[in-house]
Amino acid sequence: MDNIKNLIEQTKHLKVLYVEDDESTRMEFVSLFELLFETVQTAEDGVDALEKYKEDEFDLVITDINMPRMNGIELLRTIKTIDKLQKVIIVTAYNDAEHLLEAIQAGASDFILKPLDIDLLEKSLIKIVQTIYAEKLLVRYNDELEKALEEKTKQLIDNLMRDDVTGLLNRKALNQKLETSTNKTLALVNIDTFDSINITYGYKNADMLLKAFATELQNFCTHDASLFYIGADEFVIVYENTPFDIIEKSLKELQETIKEKEFHIDNFTIKCTISIALAQGSDYLLKNAHIALKESHKKGKSRFTSYNGNIALEKFQHQIKEYTPLIKEAVKEFLIVPYFQPIVENATGKVEKFEALARIVDSSHKTHQPASFIKVAELTGMIPDITHIMIDKTFQVFQNTNYSFSINISQQDLNDTYLVDYFKLKTEQYNIDPSHVIVEILEGADNNEIHYEIEQLQKLKEFGFLIAIDDFGAENSNFERVHAMNVDFIKIDGQFIKDIDTNEKSYNIAKTITMFAHSLGAKVVAEFVHSKEVLDKINELGIDYSQGYYFSEPKPSI
Repeated sequence: MDNIKNLIEQTKHLKVLYVEDDESTRMEFVSLFELLFETVQTAEDGVDALEKYKEDEFDLVITDINMPRMNGIELLRTIKTIDKLQKVIIVTAYNDAEHLLEAIQAGASDFILKPLDIDLLEKSLIKIVQTIYAEKLLVRYNDELEKALEEKTKQLIDNLMRDDVTGLLNRKALNQKLETSTNKTLALVNIDTFDSINITYGYKNADMLLKAFATELQNFCTHDASLFYIGADEFVIVYENTPFDIIEKSLKELQETIKEKEFHIDNFTIKCTISIALAQGSDYLLKNAHIALKESHKKGKSRFTSYNGNIALEKFQHQIKEYTPLIKEAVKEFLIVPYFQPIVENATGKVEKFEALARIVDSSHKTHQPASFIKVAELTGMIPDITHIMIDKTFQVFQNTNYSFSINISQQDLNDTYLVDYFKLKTEQYNIDPSHVIVEILEGADNNEIHYEIEQLQKLKEFGFLIAIDDFGAENSNFERVHAMNVDFIKIDGQFIKDIDTNEKSYNIAKTITMFAHSLGAKVVAEFVHSKEVLDKINELGIDYSQGYYFSEPKPSI
């Protein structure tokens, strides 16, 4: 009795199809099966059973062999073509050995003998039921495993698509968004002077500001706007099916809101402004927005602009297409040529130094000015190649003179960290006193790299080279940075010199820079001196040197 109870515990949730053509036998077995199984359906023969099997699902099929229309063996074979894992028990007589062998070959799971033996039935059912139960557990486990794997995969994909700091969708997610939707408006939101925030408050606090700023943007974005963080100081909002005038109005309101907002980060109160660039359409949206943003940044901070066509892009792409091969050829064939502009000592009126300026003189003897190829050279990473040639050719020119000369270097040159060794090599090769060589760098090229910059410049000074800062007074000028560099010369940006005789503001800026430079023990050079009136003002301020077309334009010889 205990065995039957245990059997019922394992069979009570099973659904069974019992096939028997003899009604009295069928009723006898059904009365027993109904005690064991949750559901028992019956069929009179193989054809009837097959119809019911196709309409429903059964854990177990129990079928007699000898039946009209379709016997049990035929039914078994047909069921196995539908579901090869289906459990089927064959009911057979003791003297039915031939059919028994056929049933085994057809894939029967087990057998019940007639006349019915309860003990043998119990053993057979226990074996089959345990197999069914194990398979159900395995199916359930696989389903749960598949579900867990699906959730983990979804989570992994989501993590790959999100930024760790802000929690927002990242650039990869943005690319997918831009590929799958059309007629969009993209807003590129840039935190102005974020580099300064990094330096002033530290990277940890700057990251906290990014997170707080992201929350502010999330609260601002409506249901039809998707928000992304694409790195550094840039966020992107993608709108779909939103009128442009509504987008423009809301973004301008956002710009004013951020301007007035105070972000409380750690123990600091940080205020910032944002610049926004819009682009519409289906292609090149992010690139176009970056072009518009770059143009607006030339005018200052907190700007709002829209990309108004492909003119700027096409012009720049044409310039890249035209000058990239020319620069490569010029580097390969040493067609980079230094031109020299004299630098006059104001106290004596004599030429004391020269600045070497790069030109490309191509195979047709056409001379190309830096304005046409320098930007392309920067983007293609060929500035250091040009600088190498300029250093070598300039040293050749001055090897037997007493003049000092300056050579321009860029941020890319400093990043490549070859300058110290190369300058030393060339002074030895051409027997030039390092004190005659002025290394002239652009002010504010990259404030993030100031430590590496100062380290290299300090090594150059230790070997006797002089250091000059070019274009001081331009937008990125930094007095503290120049002080740390221990420079020998400061060249005032030409925009403050060319109208110094008529513009009081320019005069006062030049005066301030001169006083600052002299307080550091540095000499001052005024560029863009183009008239006697300008020179008179230069002398009035006590500026040490002058350079410009009033004295001479750049020439290929000294």
